[in-house]
Amino acid sequence: MIHFNHISYIFRFIFIGSLLSLSSCTESIDIKTDNSKPVIVIYGTITNIPAYQEVRISSSTGYFDNNSNPKISGAKVSISSDSEKYDLQEVSSTPGLYRTNKQISGVLGKNYHLRVEVDFDQDGLNEIYEADEKMEKPIQLDSIDVSKDIKSGYTFYSLNVYAQEPASEDHYMCRYQINDSIYNKISRYIIFDDISINNQYVKGLSIWHFPDTGDKDLYSDDDVKNMTFMNAGDSIKLQMGIISKGYFKFLTQCQQEMNGEDPFFGGPLSNIDTNISNGGIGYFAVYYISEARSVVPNK
Repeated sequence: MIHFNHISYIFRFIFIGSLLSLSSCTESIDIKTDNSKPVIVIYGTITNIPAYQEVRISSSTGYFDNNSNPKISGAKVSISSDSEKYDLQEVSSTPGLYRTNKQISGVLGKNYHLRVEVDFDQDGLNEIYEADEKMEKPIQLDSIDVSKDIKSGYTFYSLNVYAQEPASEDHYMCRYQINDSIYNKISRYIIFDDISINNQYVKGLSIWHFPDTGDKDLYSDDDVKNMTFMNAGDSIKLQMGIISKGYFKFLTQCQQEMNGEDPFFGGPLSNIDTNISNGGIGYFAVYYISEARSVVPNK
């Protein structure tokens, strides 16, 4: 039995030299910092896909604390642009989750403002946390396909994209759905930059490799928990968007923490990138999504 960490090191992002989000994120983010006093954690997204947009609010825990982040209730949360304002309501069955009362979608070129008002430090006075992000530009996927690849006796399915890459410094985030399973956790996001592909037409660019379900017994139980498998005949939907450099750094740091970065060497993520004001951490992200679908070949 071999560990997927070694296989993934070989196959992840073969097309790119360096590695340093389904219409809205439904994942609770547990951010661990150092063992100083807790800070507020705010995370939300807006995309061009109509959805009940969500914002999650919690409190950080110490890096060596095994408990999930406490959820923060009773906040006043709003999202606004130059022409609209939406008040979010806390979901009664899910403390710390705030949702718009109707489906909304972001518009290219617009700046969106997040405002959270809550007495986080319990001193009787509300603190205000804010963030701004602009929906700047799209990437238009022409199509995707899946090809079969066998390496050292292991079968993988390569997810390939076809699109024109813009002539600018860009950072990408991809989320995917296989059949009816939606993989919308940050730990499963595919993120990369355009260092090797800037201003090129990418024709069959491999952005990820999924192991074959038939090989599941070849991996350790711990590895299987963090892997996404494919079968011949599966359908896949990919959502791809250009994200801000700040959000790219935030996602990279979150993935490093989720993958068990050693605090004695890498240090706890007390300085994680954020666009939340007033000492908060987390991120408010706005970006345009392009979608494409394909089916895993039988051969």
